[in-house]
Order: sequence, then C-alpha cells, then structure tokens
Amino acid sequence: MSAQNSKVWIAELSHTFKKQPHPTLVNINLSVNQGEKIALIGRSGCGKSTLLQMIAGLLIPSDGAVRISGHTVTKPSAKWNMMFQKPSLYPWMTVRENAALGLVFAGTYKKNPEYVEKLLDMVGLTEHKDKNVQQLSGGQQQRVALARSLATDPDILLLDEPFSALDAFTRTSLQNEVAEICDRSNITLIIVTHDIEEAIAMSDRVIIMSHNPGEIVGELHVPLAFPRNRGAEEFSALRDQLFKQFEQIDQLKKQSA
Repeated sequence: MSAQNSKVWIAELSHTFKKQPHPTLVNINLSVNQGEKIALIGRSGCGKSTLLQMIAGLLIPSDGAVRISGHTVTKPSAKWNMMFQKPSLYPWMTVRENAALGLVFAGTYKKNPEYVEKLLDMVGLTEHKDKNVQQLSGGQQQRVALARSLATDPDILLLDEPFSALDAFTRTSLQNEVAEICDRSNITLIIVTHDIEEAIAMSDRVIIMSHNPGEIVGELHVPLAFPRNRGAEEFSALRDQLFKQFEQIDQLKKQSA
C-alpha cells in the first residue's frame, strides 16, 4: 500500500529524544485506510503515545515521515483531532461552549450552531449542555471532549488512552460509542491502549508493539461487525489470541536480552 492510496502512511520512522542514548522508536512502517480503526497496543514505554503524537503533528520524528492523504505531517490540523487521558476542558465554560471551541476558533460556529447541539445529543449530553463542565463526572467530561473533537468534522480521530481513568461501566460504554460513531461516519480511528479487550472492542486491526526500542512486531485482524458483543465466542477467541501473542513477544524479548 502506497502513500497515495492510504489515509495514513508511516514510512521508515525512527525517533531518538535529545540526551537519550537509545532510540524510542525504530523502523516503524504502517499504512491505514480511510475509515479503518487501528489499535496500537503494547506495554508502557514502547513508544505508542510518542507515535500517536507524531501522527498528530505534535512531534516530528528524527527519521522517516508521517503522511496523511499524501501530505507530510509537520504540524497539527483540525482534520485530525487528538483526545488525551484528561479531557482538558476550559473549567469556566459550559458544556456547549467547550464542545463548540474548535468551530469558534475557525470562525464557523455562528453559521451552524445546531451542529454542536446535534453532537451533544449524539454523546448523551443534551440535558447538561448549559452546565459548567466542573459539574460533570469524569465520563461526562470525556463525552464533552469527544463532541469537541467531532465538531470540526475530522477525517481522523486519535485517542491516547482517553478512557483509562474511568470506571469499568463508563469505559465500556464510551469504547462502544466511539467505535460505532467512527464506523458510521467513516472516520479513521487510531487508539493507543494497553488494554487487550479495548483493542478488540474498538479496532479492525490491532498493531502490536514491543519495547526497548519500540517497534511493530505483529498485528491481528478483527473481522467483527459493530456493535460488538463482548460475550460472543468470536470476541473471546480473538482476545485470547491477542493475549497469547503478547506472551510470545515477552518470551522472545527475554531470550534475546
């Protein structure tokens, strides 16, 4: 697959941070189609968040390149939005004001304020839209961040473990909702996670990374339709298969150390 017919194309990417003797990432090559949902999974310290920031244009790699729609990424863009572990909302603003922020900065909010109302309804926040965001629960705040990310009509949604601090019920609910929204809207999704079930629940393809240095060592296709039934035999089989691949990677690392 070439840069021309991939939505995201990462070529020969490596990165070493200043004052660090060893590279964080080496020889990363990855192609992602428009509308495809990808999970980057690996142990802490494998460089998956660093890679996501490079896709977002927040970091520039030491070597290689990230291309989106054939163009080299050199800075952030409203067409690829990133959600972090913390929602990073403005605490003095209402839910609606936070969700509309990207459109306000772009100068397009007044032309179509109903779009934000539609998004808040989509993420289940209509009855909270006039509340200050500090009145919301952690899960509700992440829903505001999701609405804000979707408001600019992005081609790509980048998620850096945004549900990890939430309770299990809220986490599962948001995982399902985000994956289904991206599936319906043909939004390319790339999520960083260390949660095997989350990877199977949200992605079409799981990219497995090892650490020291961070590199891609395997992948698993997830041929399940959305919404996904976590109690289904097929789901459990894929989850077990991914866990076994992780065990094999750990064993190989120990043998080569």
